[in-house]
Amino acid sequence: MDELTATARKAEAERLRKVLKCSEAKQLPLLAEHLAFETDESAKSCLKILKIAAADSKATPPKP
Repeated sequence: MDELTATARKAEAERLRKVLKCSEAKQLPLLAEHLAFETDESAKSCLKILKIAAADSKATPPKP
Protein backbone atom coordinates (compact mmCIF):
# COMPACT_ATOMS: atom_id res chain seq x y z
CA MET A 1 0.00 0.00 0.00
CA ASP A 2 1.45 3.34 -0.96
CA GLU A 3 1.63 6.32 1.37
CA LEU A 4 -1.22 8.20 -0.33
CA THR A 5 -3.57 5.23 0.01
CA ALA A 6 -2.61 4.74 3.65
CA THR A 7 -3.23 8.41 4.38
CA ALA A 8 -6.64 8.31 2.67
CA ARG A 9 -7.66 5.19 4.58
CA LYS A 10 -6.57 6.73 7.87
CA ALA A 11 -8.55 9.90 7.13
CA GLU A 12 -11.68 7.91 6.24
CA ALA A 13 -11.35 5.78 9.39
CA GLU A 14 -11.11 8.96 11.47
CA ARG A 15 -14.18 10.40 9.71
CA LEU A 16 -16.17 7.25 10.43
CA ARG A 17 -15.04 7.21 14.05
CA LYS A 18 -16.08 10.85 14.60
CA VAL A 19 -19.52 10.32 13.08
CA LEU A 20 -20.32 6.99 14.71
CA LYS A 21 -18.95 7.79 18.20
CA CYS A 22 -20.61 11.16 18.80
CA SER A 23 -23.38 11.37 21.40
CA GLU A 24 -26.02 12.12 18.75
CA ALA A 25 -25.16 8.88 16.95
CA LYS A 26 -26.34 7.00 20.03
CA GLN A 27 -29.72 8.74 19.76
CA LEU A 28 -29.98 8.42 15.97
CA PRO A 29 -27.95 5.36 14.96
CA LEU A 30 -29.62 4.80 11.59
CA LEU A 31 -29.00 8.38 10.51
CA ALA A 32 -25.42 8.22 11.77
CA GLU A 33 -24.75 5.02 9.85
CA HIS A 34 -26.30 6.48 6.70
CA LEU A 35 -24.20 9.63 6.93
CA ALA A 36 -21.04 7.65 7.68
CA PHE A 37 -21.34 4.96 5.03
CA GLU A 38 -23.62 6.34 2.31
CA THR A 39 -22.36 9.90 1.91
CA ASP A 40 -19.10 11.70 1.25
CA GLU A 41 -19.95 14.50 3.67
CA SER A 42 -17.16 15.66 5.96
CA ALA A 43 -17.27 14.61 9.60
CA LYS A 44 -17.98 18.24 10.52
CA SER A 45 -20.98 18.34 8.20
CA CYS A 46 -22.27 14.96 9.43
CA LEU A 47 -21.99 16.07 13.06
CA LYS A 48 -23.91 19.25 12.30
CA ILE A 49 -26.70 17.25 10.63
CA LEU A 50 -26.85 14.83 13.57
CA LYS A 51 -27.00 17.69 16.11
CA ILE A 52 -29.87 19.36 14.24
CA ALA A 53 -31.76 16.07 13.88
CA ALA A 54 -31.27 15.21 17.57
CA ALA A 55 -32.54 18.64 18.64
CA ASP A 56 -35.50 18.32 16.27
CA SER A 57 -36.39 14.88 17.61
CA LYS A 58 -36.53 16.33 21.15
CA ALA A 59 -38.76 19.25 20.16
CA THR A 60 -42.31 19.20 21.43
CA PRO A 61 -44.72 18.60 18.57
CA PRO A 62 -47.22 21.41 18.02
CA LYS A 63 -50.70 20.83 19.39
CA PRO A 64 -53.39 20.45 16.74
